[in-house]
Amino acid sequence: MFTLLAPFALSSFAVLAVPIIIHLLKPKRVRTMPFSSLRWLRSSQHKLSRRIQWHQVLLFLLRAAFLSALVLALTKPIFSTGGKHMLTERFVILDVSRSMGYEQPGGETPFVRGKKIARALLDQGLPGDRATVLLTANTTTAFGPLAEDPTRYVARLEAARTGLGDTDLSSALAVIRPMLAAPRPNARVELIFITDNHQGAWSQGAIAEFTAGVKMPVSVRVMDVGPSAPRNAWIADVRPVEVGGKHFLHARLGASGNEPQERTLRLKKPSGLGDIAQKVTIAPGTFAEVSLPIPADFDFAGKIAELVLEPRDALPDDDIFWVNPDARGGVRVLLLEPESTQIESLQPGFHLRAALDVLGRGDAAAAQVTRRTPEAVVASDFANTDVVVMANVAQLSDDRVLALENKIKGGAGLLMFFGPAVQPPFYNTKLHNPQRPTECLLPRPLGQIASGDLASLTRIEWTHPLLAPLFDPTFGDFARVRARTFYRFGDAPQGDTSQVLAWFGDVAPALIEHEFGAGRVLIFNTTANDEWSDLPRRNSFLPLLDQMLNRLTRVRLGRSFHTGEAISLALPGVGKGATATITTPGGRSITPTLQEFGAQTIASLADADEAGVYSLRAHGESGSADFSFVVHTGRGDSTVAKTDADTLRSWWGSSALEIVHPDPAASSERAAATGRVLLWPWLFALSALLLLLEMYFVHRLCPVMNPAVASSTVAKHGIIAPTSKPEVRR
Repeated sequence: MFTLLAPFALSSFAVLAVPIIIHLLKPKRVRTMPFSSLRWLRSSQHKLSRRIQWHQVLLFLLRAAFLSALVLALTKPIFSTGGKHMLTERFVILDVSRSMGYEQPGGETPFVRGKKIARALLDQGLPGDRATVLLTANTTTAFGPLAEDPTRYVARLEAARTGLGDTDLSSALAVIRPMLAAPRPNARVELIFITDNHQGAWSQGAIAEFTAGVKMPVSVRVMDVGPSAPRNAWIADVRPVEVGGKHFLHARLGASGNEPQERTLRLKKPSGLGDIAQKVTIAPGTFAEVSLPIPADFDFAGKIAELVLEPRDALPDDDIFWVNPDARGGVRVLLLEPESTQIESLQPGFHLRAALDVLGRGDAAAAQVTRRTPEAVVASDFANTDVVVMANVAQLSDDRVLALENKIKGGAGLLMFFGPAVQPPFYNTKLHNPQRPTECLLPRPLGQIASGDLASLTRIEWTHPLLAPLFDPTFGDFARVRARTFYRFGDAPQGDTSQVLAWFGDVAPALIEHEFGAGRVLIFNTTANDEWSDLPRRNSFLPLLDQMLNRLTRVRLGRSFHTGEAISLALPGVGKGATATITTPGGRSITPTLQEFGAQTIASLADADEAGVYSLRAHGESGSADFSFVVHTGRGDSTVAKTDADTLRSWWGSSALEIVHPDPAASSERAAATGRVLLWPWLFALSALLLLLEMYFVHRLCPVMNPAVASSTVAKHGIIAPTSKPEVRR
């Protein structure tokens, strides 16, 4: 089968008509100049003219053949020996996340290997196939639509670079699905992921949604270009704590690999503290706890501490951590729960209070829990809290709802659990606004209660920072949570930006994250006790609660964010008419978006592409604000352990899945094995050969270029006898 990938290039054949038209339309004017000594050459002129015409025809044919071969090469013809086949919609997904920059001593990074393979794959399609390239990290960008000639994307592919975002390969599926909205007959989908395929790079929920929505045969090839035995250590988290009147920076250090790692945690900034460091052994698969003492009298106001893990390893971006040491003290939690029973173990917040007590044992900076009933809570209770937890709350008065909204807008967190006492009319009218879903506490309306058979957690977003630390195919039990009762939700209103992190079957969202002003809302579609589900009795409940509190408070207390996520900061005391400027770690100036929520002014930044310490300065009618915040690289890519193949196959279900470890040197051989022959390289070579022949004949046959041609012609006709050398006699 013969096919042209770029048939539009055939229009270039029009250039062949240009010299012919010029030759036909150009008037033939001969200017006669009498010259007596040339009158004897008339007989030779006729024969010489015929020789010039002959070589001109030959040169024209060579030039026309050169242009024809060049034009045909531009059409990119291919020849297939495989006969009929199913048309393929091929998507080459190249991982450009932070872990693809893994620095192997004396070798290429996975990203460099991946780009070579991606380039070879663009020449692999058969006639009728279409392909495109996508770059993915925590988000995905497509180079363009599916094309029969995907080599148009080569230049952008060569210019691609790795970033600081975590890997979310499943984010590519949301970009690919609209491209398959109008499938071609007799076509199939081929997804080729070029990645280091580490643990936590996939989302079960996104895969399930993709496979259910695509009505075409799907095959998946995961080309693992990462090292076979990767190892890495990182700083997972640092928190300022106070124990027994002494102050510490408490760090959690993680590691992955085959053996323990010996490292040193050092406090480098701020200066003036001396050499504060501690050696530590980090075992793979666990967290090492390190506490660095800091002087109680040191003034940390306006300063950011910088901790470094030494020596730096193959992924150095996660060996550094910034923290605000001045944000000491426990997290203030306001727990709202009704007085539904006198039996403490049956109270709505019993399991929460028990878990918070375990988290805070031996730590003076633990959560400080204040219990209130919905009827007894007052506005001052909201003002003096960092996280509000609503457990089976039926309703709140309007003034308390307003106080709650203002608190969350200012950067606090809200953790919401449902229960039998919840009144959907209150939640759907007072906490939900379908016209402005981003400006309300409940992004989706509550529906009817579903109960009966046990529902399991599905479509879990393991790549999300909240759930990534809980992903453990062997020992983790979060995925085994079962619920007997939960609420159905209404359809997401237009403009809803909330994210569903897990589902109960395919029936209802189980966990929703929602941004509200400078704060964050987490909604669990179950009870805080074990009345509706077994979540509180799972081993994962305690670390999950720790992760939730950290995520809900790190914006307000530590002003800490990750690259790739939206940044929202409250500007207290600035007032209306504010202007703000953000200076990046690299010295660039950025103007954030300012929004006014009543008396609250929020500065927002869509994304931060640098890791380090940022400074923000704002001025308004009521005053000014000047503070720093930090942006870390994500820690999702730090666990470089390989994805479990059996788990991944179960997520893809009936789709054919192949995991290969390719050799970049064999990429061209694999492409040739498809039965496709690329003809345009041979046509380019032929055009170059014709050009050389044309240059040779120009030199040999044209009298202007080679005077020897004219002299030999004159001598042949005997018009001028050669001069004989005089005989020399002795």
